[in-house]
Amino acid sequence: MSFWQRLKAIAGTPNRDINDDRYWHSPSGPLVINTSVNVTSETVQQLPEVYACLKVLSETIGSLPLIMYQRRPDGSKSRVDDHPIADLLQHEPNPDQDACEFRTQMTWDLALHRNAFAEIFPGPRGAVDRMYRLDPANVDVIKGQKSGNRQNYLYEVLEDHGTRRRILPENMFHLRGSPTTSDNLMGRSLLTDGYRVFARALALEDYSRRFFDNDATPGGIVRLQKSFQNTEQAHEYRSRWQGQFTGPNRHKIAVLDSGGEYQAINVPNDKAQFIETTKEVSLQILRLFRMPPHKVMNLDRATFSNIEEQSLSFVIDTLLPLLVGWEKAIKRQLILRREYFAEYNVAGLLRGDLKTRYEAYAMARNWGWLSVNDIRKLENMDPITDGDTYLQPLNMTPIGQMMSSQEVAAQLTPKIVQALEYKKRGQAL
Repeated sequence: MSFWQRLKAIAGTPNRDINDDRYWHSPSGPLVINTSVNVTSETVQQLPEVYACLKVLSETIGSLPLIMYQRRPDGSKSRVDDHPIADLLQHEPNPDQDACEFRTQMTWDLALHRNAFAEIFPGPRGAVDRMYRLDPANVDVIKGQKSGNRQNYLYEVLEDHGTRRRILPENMFHLRGSPTTSDNLMGRSLLTDGYRVFARALALEDYSRRFFDNDATPGGIVRLQKSFQNTEQAHEYRSRWQGQFTGPNRHKIAVLDSGGEYQAINVPNDKAQFIETTKEVSLQILRLFRMPPHKVMNLDRATFSNIEEQSLSFVIDTLLPLLVGWEKAIKRQLILRREYFAEYNVAGLLRGDLKTRYEAYAMARNWGWLSVNDIRKLENMDPITDGDTYLQPLNMTPIGQMMSSQEVAAQLTPKIVQALEYKKRGQAL
């Protein structure tokens, strides 16, 4: 019996034909909003703020170490590198991608669509041997009849050639972001929740493009001292004007006949607060992603004193929900035995500057909760001989177990002798 068959036997899920429409409802389809601005995943990703946020989130999580652990009976944990899921998530999820590329793309999908999908295939490494990423835009959830309080559902994938293929939940790795849809089966797309912000940003981008395509020259009107005899003459005059003095001819000298006078009517950009509006829209996009401005090179309000605090906030407020979502999904969907779990290592993101780190190491070393080799490991250095000793301050003695003067002398003597030896060596040099 395979891994997933054992799970189905435990859960008591009935076998149903995934292609039998008597069991399954049609997918609800994406939310459609009537608008003059085309808000899609393709157009939204062309906004520089959105692209930068997605790149920061996906590449940061994709490059973090994802480590498999085993929980011991005493509550401690030990690293397990020979677990098949560890090999898949740390090295090669499929023959076409390494783990960094796979997790980067999956996180990109999760941050934008609040859903990321990868189809699972069995193989030499077990029931989960390979995972191939699927485009969230091509995946729908189909709900079926309930089994008691449990909602049965399938995934339906739109293939490149236009056909649809159905996949059982046990054959799909699905990352869901919050908030979810009302049935809790899918994450609600950021394109839906942030629609107004994205529409405003795209409209502003379109206005900016058209304005500068016209060489930043505002439109206007031509006042004439005489009126046209009919509408056709007015249209002919306007077409002749536009053909001669717009587009590639807009820098030519305009000669107005019939006593004409040109007058610009557009509001200048400084009066329309174009720059201020652009900055505000940019900040609204960053708020959707909970992204500190300095991470996307917006340094208007950044100082040397607050960037370190913002970087810490980025890990706790922005990355942590995504990382926990990854860890819980791996535990629930890929690992059968409860004592095994995956965990991201964010220690490198929480490191301070050199002076701050060394002061913290000195405190930890002197108070006895870090050894020399523990510190060297945190700094990515090789261990040294006798570097696993933990110190204990002399005054840290339990009540009722005060040492005698002889015991104190016995502990101090080797240190004094060692100090004298160092002094002699220094004098000899």
